[in-house]
Amino acid sequence: MKSKSTPDSVVIYSYPQFVFSWPLIVFGFLLAGLQSLGWLGPNVVAWTYVAILGLVMVAMGVDLGRNSSIFCLVLFVGSWFFILWLQAAKNIMFFAKLAELIEGLDLSISSTTMVTISIILAIIYIVMMGMAFFNDRWRFTHNEIEHRTFGHKDSSLGRGAKGVTVSYPDVLELLICASGTLHVRSASGGKELLTIKNVPLLLFRYKKISLILETTSITQNLMEEEEEESEGEDGTDG
Repeated sequence: MKSKSTPDSVVIYSYPQFVFSWPLIVFGFLLAGLQSLGWLGPNVVAWTYVAILGLVMVAMGVDLGRNSSIFCLVLFVGSWFFILWLQAAKNIMFFAKLAELIEGLDLSISSTTMVTISIILAIIYIVMMGMAFFNDRWRFTHNEIEHRTFGHKDSSLGRGAKGVTVSYPDVLELLICASGTLHVRSASGGKELLTIKNVPLLLFRYKKISLILETTSITQNLMEEEEEESEGEDGTDG
């Protein structure tokens, strides 16, 4: 039976990879403001902007799962300690000189450039969100799962017992947008009926979707039991 805490429907949207670029847009405006006010130096602002750019590019271009992320972290820490050991034990100063060279780079980026880039990306971002709103809208109800494109319902999965699971194929996507992939399966779990990728805030919406499908499953079972009881009564009357 449906409880008071179970929502009537949940709407989610599937977005392109560009959805993970919002930190570059937001921090472009933020860093430009801090630099203009003189609260951060040009070198710090530039390196921070480059680091965020690199983070966004990795999130959009590479899927770092849990195991891959742990491996990269262990590799980074191990390499760091290995370099320190080479400097202390073997007096190999190549990496120290390389670090000094990078630190000595007079890297800078103007506030105007950052704001311009952020404005351009923000316009593209708004267009992307509008297209997803009209063409990649998924609505979960107690009766069906429907996919809507502009002006009409494109496809749907009808009433029936279903199960839902989530996966988070990329740690950075999870950190940036709490994003993941939604898998809708048959009640037995043997067949995958639907896969919806790049769903922002899925980490917080999964429970509501699961509640709706659980209610559907319970309702379906009750309907089947009622039909069986009805058939049994008809047979007895006969």
